[in-house]
Amino acid sequence: MAIVSGPRVCLYGGTVTSSLSRALSRTMSTATGITEEQEPTSLFGDVDTKTSKMVKPDRNLNTGGEPAHSAAYHSDGRLLAVGCDHGLVRVCDATSRATLRTFATHPMEEGGKSCGLPVRSVGWLELGSGMDKDKVKRKIIYSAGDDATLRIWDLSGDLSGGNVYASGGVGDYARPIATMRGHRDAIRACTAFKMVDSEGEKVRLVTGSYDHSIRVWDCDDVLNANASSSSSSRSRSHMQENSNSDRCLSVMDHGAPVEDLIVIQPTATSSFRTPLILSAGGTIVKLWNPQLGKCLSVIQTKHNKTITSMCLTSMIRGDDEVLGANGEKKKNICWRLVTAGLDGLIRIHSADVLFDATLNTSTRTTKLVARRKNGTKMKKNIYEMPYLHGIKTSLPITAIAMAPDGTKLVVGTTTGYVTVRQRAKYVPQGKKKRKASEPKAGTYAFFMRGMGADADADDHVVQLLKKKKLKKYDVMLQKFRYGDALDEALAARDPNAIVAVLEELGRRRGLINALSNRDEETLEPILAFTATFISRPKYTPILIGVANQLCDIYARVFGQSDTIDEYFEKLHMHVKNECRTQSALNQLIGQIDTVMYAAEM
Repeated sequence: MAIVSGPRVCLYGGTVTSSLSRALSRTMSTATGITEEQEPTSLFGDVDTKTSKMVKPDRNLNTGGEPAHSAAYHSDGRLLAVGCDHGLVRVCDATSRATLRTFATHPMEEGGKSCGLPVRSVGWLELGSGMDKDKVKRKIIYSAGDDATLRIWDLSGDLSGGNVYASGGVGDYARPIATMRGHRDAIRACTAFKMVDSEGEKVRLVTGSYDHSIRVWDCDDVLNANASSSSSSRSRSHMQENSNSDRCLSVMDHGAPVEDLIVIQPTATSSFRTPLILSAGGTIVKLWNPQLGKCLSVIQTKHNKTITSMCLTSMIRGDDEVLGANGEKKKNICWRLVTAGLDGLIRIHSADVLFDATLNTSTRTTKLVARRKNGTKMKKNIYEMPYLHGIKTSLPITAIAMAPDGTKLVVGTTTGYVTVRQRAKYVPQGKKKRKASEPKAGTYAFFMRGMGADADADDHVVQLLKKKKLKKYDVMLQKFRYGDALDEALAARDPNAIVAVLEELGRRRGLINALSNRDEETLEPILAFTATFISRPKYTPILIGVANQLCDIYARVFGQSDTIDEYFEKLHMHVKNECRTQSALNQLIGQIDTVMYAAEM
């Protein structure tokens, strides 16, 4: 797992001896998963770093001081592409933490810094077996960011140093093998998918931008081109930059700034035969057919703020089996779409309709025609994903990710707090509770049988308010520990609370007891507060009496401590300045009264 935050990328290993695996193993039971005693009350548990379980990363990747925005693993799990500020894309070794290549989207300035914009999305293109064997080993990277441009890079290409943006570096800062422009605003999400037709396997790139559009790009000629010589690579780059309009296959309007994209590939059990795209933007999620550029479904997610991330996962119902096409029993696999947003909500929708082979396009059309003949009201969404349930958190969520096996959910927040939730691989199906029988007459349960009944719409509901938890200084006041109450209020560093405690002590005639018998350490906070806030009109009436009591009690020890003497001198200076200010204001008021009297006469 790679967590991108600030000028570093934190790596958490997947081995048994890694810190994350050991932390998760402590919270999981051997049979039923997370136990009730170890289950936190909320998704984030206790956010306080002193009490929460903090897991340190196994390794950190340095990005050279540039803030990182995105990262993507290669299929081998060894290479990691990181998108950084100033248009830099770094390819690092996740094991040795070494930076292997660095690509720059813009020319380098003096001092070796790029003037490009942040890279928001990076990824790897997996070349299929249908291509030539000498080209399968090529590692291709795509990147997109705030400059509204999609670029494709060849990790092993252009090492001669002839076609570079800057002279510094050994084979770094190479030009992209393809540049695709068309968006009018920043690109926030980018992904790739494969499709097979009569001509063979084809690779497509999909980008989502803040200009509300989703574009599908053709990059077959780039991947099929021969990159053996640097001269042919340079001529090909210029040719591809001039033919960007021909690469865009379709444009889809989401209706809001696009934050995230998911590609759903067809499988043997799916109800579709071409890849589908899920786009998240605003508070809705839309399902698209990239070939036709048509919206298949609009999913109302019940979010209050912008959706920032989403993921698709599956789970196996361990105690429920279904019959396959040949009559054999198979595990019941349920598909879920998980969305998260800035409102701190995690919404879970059922995506089983996408992977139900019995509901293909022809079957759907037949059912819709039958409904139309019978006069049944038809639904506009063919692929309907109903809302199941959700989770409310206390922090805005910026990113979520699901492990490939669907057992771990990772949630990242705006405060930098990341949590990992783990569940068992097989999720048992919930059993219905038996209806409770009527209790016998005369028993205690008989007289209390209406306690669990729900209130009707016309009923008057009396809500019992929870008792407000008292502050520490309120508890001390209840126990008549006046000195400790004043110390707790001073430790809270709230001026309103301190003045309220002093006023309450004055009403109880316990102010002298609270101020007396203090040493240098306990006298310094109250003396510093009095000297600082005595000149503020809001606190002056209370603090004048406190200052008089302090002077009367500790006048005999003046000169024994330099710290205490300094605060007394500060108190004297503030009082003197305030008196001088009041005298000047009184003189000004007299002059104004004289002028006003003369004007009235």
